[in-house]
Amino acid sequence: MTRARRRWCAAAALTLVGGLLPLIGPQAATPARAADATHATLVVNKGGDRTGEQAVGPLAGATFDFYAGTSGTRPGPGATPDASCTTDATGRCAVDVPGRTGTNQGYWIVERSAPSGWRVVDSLVTGNGGNAPYQSTPYNGVFTGAVANNRTYTFPAVTTGNTNRTARGSMWADERDNPALPASCGLRVALLIDVSGSIRPDLPVVKNAANGFVDALTGTPSEIGLYTFSTNAEAVLNPVPVSDQSGANTVKAAINGLTANGSTNWDQGLWQIAAAPYDYDAVIVLTDGNPTVYGPPPAQGSGSFTRFVEVENGIFSANAVKAKGTRVVAVGVGAGVSGAPDNLIAISGPVANSDYYQTDYDQLAAVFRELALENCRGTVSVVKMVIPPGGGDPLPTGGWTISSSSTDVTPASAVTDTATGAVSLAVDLGGQPSRAVAIAETPKPGYALVQQDGLNATCTAGGQPVLVANVGAAGFSVNALANDAVTCVIVNQAEPEPASVVVNKTWVVNGQSFPDPQQDASIQAELLLPGVDQPAWGVEYHTFQAGQSIVVDEKITALPPGCSNTASGDLGEQTLAAGTNTYQITNTVTCETKLILAKSVQNPYGPPAPPATAWDLTAYGPDGFTVKSGDPARPVVAEAIYSLGESTVPGFTQTVVPGATIVPPATGSWSCGVRDRTGPGVNPDFGGENGQVAVQIGQTVVCTAVNQAQPALLTLVKEVRNTHGGTAKPTDWVLAATPPAGSATPVTGRSGDSAVTKATVNPNLAYTLAESGGPTGYEQVGAPTCVLTGTSTPVATPDNVLTPTFGQDVTCTFVNADVPVPPATGTVTLVKEVANTYGGTAKPTDWVLSATPPQGSGANPVSGRSGEPAVTDAAVTAGVPYGLSESGGPAGYELTGLRCVFNDTGEPAPTPGNVLTPAAGRGYTCTWRNGQLDPNGAHLTLVKKVWGKAAATDWTLIAAPENAATPISGPSGSPQVTSVPVRVGVGYRLGESGGPKGYQQVGPPECVLTGTDTRVSVVNGVVTPARGQDITCTFTNRTVEKPFPPFHPGKHLPVTGMKLTGLIGGGALAVTAGVVLTVLGWRRRRTT
Repeated sequence: MTRARRRWCAAAALTLVGGLLPLIGPQAATPARAADATHATLVVNKGGDRTGEQAVGPLAGATFDFYAGTSGTRPGPGATPDASCTTDATGRCAVDVPGRTGTNQGYWIVERSAPSGWRVVDSLVTGNGGNAPYQSTPYNGVFTGAVANNRTYTFPAVTTGNTNRTARGSMWADERDNPALPASCGLRVALLIDVSGSIRPDLPVVKNAANGFVDALTGTPSEIGLYTFSTNAEAVLNPVPVSDQSGANTVKAAINGLTANGSTNWDQGLWQIAAAPYDYDAVIVLTDGNPTVYGPPPAQGSGSFTRFVEVENGIFSANAVKAKGTRVVAVGVGAGVSGAPDNLIAISGPVANSDYYQTDYDQLAAVFRELALENCRGTVSVVKMVIPPGGGDPLPTGGWTISSSSTDVTPASAVTDTATGAVSLAVDLGGQPSRAVAIAETPKPGYALVQQDGLNATCTAGGQPVLVANVGAAGFSVNALANDAVTCVIVNQAEPEPASVVVNKTWVVNGQSFPDPQQDASIQAELLLPGVDQPAWGVEYHTFQAGQSIVVDEKITALPPGCSNTASGDLGEQTLAAGTNTYQITNTVTCETKLILAKSVQNPYGPPAPPATAWDLTAYGPDGFTVKSGDPARPVVAEAIYSLGESTVPGFTQTVVPGATIVPPATGSWSCGVRDRTGPGVNPDFGGENGQVAVQIGQTVVCTAVNQAQPALLTLVKEVRNTHGGTAKPTDWVLAATPPAGSATPVTGRSGDSAVTKATVNPNLAYTLAESGGPTGYEQVGAPTCVLTGTSTPVATPDNVLTPTFGQDVTCTFVNADVPVPPATGTVTLVKEVANTYGGTAKPTDWVLSATPPQGSGANPVSGRSGEPAVTDAAVTAGVPYGLSESGGPAGYELTGLRCVFNDTGEPAPTPGNVLTPAAGRGYTCTWRNGQLDPNGAHLTLVKKVWGKAAATDWTLIAAPENAATPISGPSGSPQVTSVPVRVGVGYRLGESGGPKGYQQVGPPECVLTGTDTRVSVVNGVVTPARGQDITCTFTNRTVEKPFPPFHPGKHLPVTGMKLTGLIGGGALAVTAGVVLTVLGWRRRRTT
């Protein structure tokens, strides 16, 4: 790849620093509501190249498989996945799978394949080499743990812990393929040297090896830059040409000045090279140990333990280097990296002794020399040196044509490089150890060839002279060597006055001065000089002439979004004088560094919930502050550590990442990400797990505290009062708290059982309190009473319904007392008669018949099917009113009559309001008569329409016939209210019951002929079907901004003067009463 092309790649990559594709805010594996009640949604987040110090771009095209399984047991070879997905441009993909909530159950997520040009990372080395030995730890595989239906989970989840081998970030890493080196001698190489404290005893050996690398490339058209890393990273030296000894000495002096201290940060070491405004052909990474920290200052990590997170951040930065077309060669030296090479492979490539090397200190110099000579064996490099007018040291000079008349020399002709003054000619030796080649320069007017000891050129190999023979007036012959690089120098005396240019760069960032490249890696500029490819700041270039006019310019290649830049100094057109022309450009950078604190409330239980602004959010540190979620960003000190805390809201708990260490005043884990340059989006998590954050200069970071709504706890207790000689115990009753059907699991058990002691219940859900069982001769004393556990603070239970709030711990007590011996009894037989007038097939046993006494009367209900022993001569308590009702039965029938008679006389027995009050010693037979409706008669469908988040099935819809037949009742969409046969000419009163709080009915129901817009008249809430009509009636509800005052009906219902107590549990009449209450409530709302 040419440098011009690599420069384009670099620009494209660095553009992402300021223009990341917005991602959804920081994610964790905390569940949030999903739409599917029968599936859990699992999301995978895939990262590619680092795009900023605290930002990673997405990676599309990675395919993941999902296997149902248990923790600790990975899917075996050939296993069939339950689901698969491939990441899109956001780096994400998702699958819907059945929930798995049993012990140790969940799903294994395994990356099946990486996109083209990438490799799956199967394992990484973790540990500390001491009490936690280094070991190869599987990286490709995440176990979800329990996942519930109707929830969405994002993986990988952020985990931490100083000795947690698998602690990782929120993005799954893949490794870019390693680019190949250009097939030529003369490369731009970055030396990246580990100067952590562990390498200090062997630092002289490292320096010697690095100097040998420089020596091996001296005299070739090569440039070398120097970078280091320990706890943080430092750009020591911009790329310097080493075609002559002067440039080589500059690089060696920088190497010899290195000192060692601190931890190991591969991430920042590599990122500073990716961010630099130079396109390197190769980066040689020398390290004596695995990474123990990551990120910009203040670096994160223990400094003494290698986890996934340290390595995967190094992978992201290595990917950014490779994205510029730069080959990464990792050299591990010493015992610290002598084991499994997983981590060296992850930042370079899989081929030993090509992508990565493992060696000891004795062999390090040989390895470095091998790397230097890899592309230079069998080549002849020619360095063009020009003596300035009047004398002086010869200087490397570009723009001279060097040619070879020999065959199989590539290229046959080349122009010396403007930066190095050199060219490299590759010679095909045909398998021979050496071969003579003829080389000559093309003379230029005004320059004279200067012989050296009578020779047109002098040549060396490995620092030793080699034989040269003159060929003509300006040429020479030399042997190319199979096992070494040959460097030749041609010297000319210049008659014109040459000029050289050096441009120095100083950055003044928020008032502090830094010579380039010592500024923060996120602030970079590229020097622009005519005729020089990627010139470096502070390097002298000798390709100019006195009197020549040039333009000195620069291009800002990296600047944090909160920074502004003003350039001053020697920018623009310059006329060169003879000799060295030194220019200075100063960039004054002013940066605003900001922090936003936000709140995310995860409430799977539904409204009402406190708003995000209910919490006070505080950053403790220099110029700390307290805000509400949604407040604007506040300025902070760059790289200073801030502890993050929040106030307490009852019933909500701040998330703490597994393994996190929370030190007050921090209150929990926060999800922190860098805000995008171009919008409100936030990049994936980078820190905050331990409740602390440090914001890099010029960045705006958003830190979000996630609070999870806590379930309520419920304890059910039975109290028994044996005041009349009873012997019952509290455990004789079964206590229950029952939510609406299908909404949650009921709480049921006996007093003292674990099932009813601190049982988990859903906040904001209505639980009906009831009891069952227990011996005869007892009655419930009043309604159950509830208090906050351990206190006397009451908790409201209107109509025996408890609606706990978030995190409440509630105890509800049921009191039963024995009653005196009941009076004499009578008997009752319940009978069903059916008239199948239109050919129906219903049987009397299709209905359940009931005679139900009032609750607390001490009398037992009678219930069963016609002819069963349970409803034949069943004992009933004299003087107790029994409500007569029926349930079940097929569609297409209606109750046409209910009549009771005395068994001994056959005379009718009084049943006002379908209530039978038996006398002592008397027997009764009560007969329900049901008739078949005309199949060609009318049909009625009831439908609910809701404006809001509630479900249409949250309400019970009712159509009560005015002839006292069985009402139509059920939720929208159920068979009970869909195309139900109804009596022609009989009015049906429309009503509803139930439904969540915060909704009101919008006008009366509207009825139309099914499938048309033809309206059917509804008069005072009553619709009267005509023959052949198929009618659909729609009830509409919407949310209200402010709830209406509760409606409290009196003890008597305005229906023929009857008391409600006479109808409790009374079947059809009880439903009718519900209809009346619904209609009254509707009318009441209409008048408010």
